[in-house]
Amino acid sequence: MAKIRMTRDEIMIGAAAREIKNGDRVFVGQGYPILGAIVAKKTHAPKALFIMEGGVVDFDPYRPPRHISQANCAKGASYYCDLIDTFACYLFGGFIDIGFLGAAQVDKYGNVNSSYVGDMKGSPIRITGSGGAHEIGSYAKKTLTVLRGGKFVDRLDYFTTPGYLRGYESREAAGLLGGPEAVITPKGVFRFDKVSKEVYLESYHAGTTIEEIKAEIPWDLQIASDVRRTPLPTEGEIKIMRDIAPLIALGMGFSFQVIFENLMRFCRT
Repeated sequence: MAKIRMTRDEIMIGAAAREIKNGDRVFVGQGYPILGAIVAKKTHAPKALFIMEGGVVDFDPYRPPRHISQANCAKGASYYCDLIDTFACYLFGGFIDIGFLGAAQVDKYGNVNSSYVGDMKGSPIRITGSGGAHEIGSYAKKTLTVLRGGKFVDRLDYFTTPGYLRGYESREAAGLLGGPEAVITPKGVFRFDKVSKEVYLESYHAGTTIEEIKAEIPWDLQIASDVRRTPLPTEGEIKIMRDIAPLIALGMGFSFQVIFENLMRFCRT
């Protein structure tokens, strides 16, 4: 059998896709989260229903959208609605099974920063911002976070989205149900202890080691007793990633994908 070269990003996306089950109602964020969702829908979860923040519902993407309400990235959408419907009716109404988010920083309890990096008293760098991430993290039955370009930190520079707050029962005490299910990075898959709600390493990707992962995390990371290698994406999953978003799949990032698409459109005209 011929060997297939794959990147850590592709392993990460494959792992993220496996978190989505057939029939899940998924509130999808942009970039890496939606590519993982696309892979799931085109392989093992054809009946997964996607909702973009801007109101595109139950669509079959043929390329990643550039923003939260881009309709021309999709085909077969059941309908289109507005922000009041997506948030007040679907999300706040308890109909969203999975909120799929990106992040710049994640702490040990799954709280997320996607707003600012740097000292808030100085000149912090503005990044993507919350958008609907705060509400998704608060009201979805569970959340998945892709931490591709960011890192785990002891203390967030800015608190954008609630995870398990201070751990244990603090999320429930604040009146929030659900919570983070997993954090997927280019090096591993992390889950949360059922009691303390602290993150632990469930699996590590090919090309890295547990020691390498622990060295990058600023606390004594817990390791699952049955820690394992993350299953590799299949040949079919790799083909989907590279057909739909080749630059994202090959590790060049979402912004490069947008530039590439614009260049191709210019060349065709």
